Amino acid sequence: MIRFSLRQLTFLSETARCGGIAPAARNLNISPAAISAALDKLEAVTGLTLFDRFPARGMRLTRAGKEFLVDAEDLLKRAGALDRHALELAKGEIGTIRVGTHFAMAQQIVLPSVLTFRDRFPRVRIEVIEKDFPSLVAALDAGEVDALVVFNQGFDAERFDVETLKVLPPLVLLPATHPLAKAESIQLQDLSNIPYIAVSRAGPGPSYLDLLRAAGLDPEVPLTSQSREMVQAYVGKGLGFTLVGFPPSRNLTIEGDIVVTRPLAQEIGQFEVVLAMGRRLQQTELITAFLDMCRAQI
Repeated sequence: MIRFSLRQLTFLSETARCGGIAPAARNLNISPAAISAALDKLEAVTGLTLFDRFPARGMRLTRAGKEFLVDAEDLLKRAGALDRHALELAKGEIGTIRVGTHFAMAQQIVLPSVLTFRDRFPRVRIEVIEKDFPSLVAALDAGEVDALVVFNQGFDAERFDVETLKVLPPLVLLPATHPLAKAESIQLQDLSNIPYIAVSRAGPGPSYLDLLRAAGLDPEVPLTSQSREMVQAYVGKGLGFTLVGFPPSRNLTIEGDIVVTRPLAQEIGQFEVVLAMGRRLQQTELITAFLDMCRAQI
């Protein structure tokens, strides 16, 4: 148990620097009696004689007082740094934000938000985690991430607050060389003889392939990948089509092939882009500021 206070150590340091209680009291804007009482108590609880007192010449640290003061001033510096750190945290100037997302969200929403946020809060650390939907929900529930920016594949309303950012109808992704790439919109029947390139199921909700099948189209699925980038690359090579929520960046695949997105003429369903936060977790000003930037990307 600590037997002395930072206030007593401050009085000790200032008295040693000034060589007496009276000038220290003037500098600290406090009564000499308060400093004298604090120093007497400090000596009592430490068992040390910290000052030699000379009625006509002021006060001088003893050998023990000098050694004690070194550690005291080090403690005061660390306490000051801690106080500044707490103030910066309270103002939202420093800290860590942890966001869970999917590849498409990371590219279209989270990355631009991170870049904008870093310009405004350069000392804030942002950790972005990309996982499948069940893993992200588990991480949010456990407090391992502060918020999710994801497609809504089902949240427990009692545990999570969910805000819809945008509703996205699926877009048909085709190689730019495909005849259908020039159409303003694409009829479902026009896709019936084209293979579908699928992304591996990543959550409990319906997939794009499920939506197609529910609408009466049951395409051949020769290729499936866990990577959306690889699926888009297969499409770019002319191996089939897929459905996406967002076009690839600059309409280029990782292989450098040009692809295009076209809307479906028929409505087959839609997906929600949402922000999700745990109801038990406190939303800080820092997190709120970052999520506002995510909202601004939509």
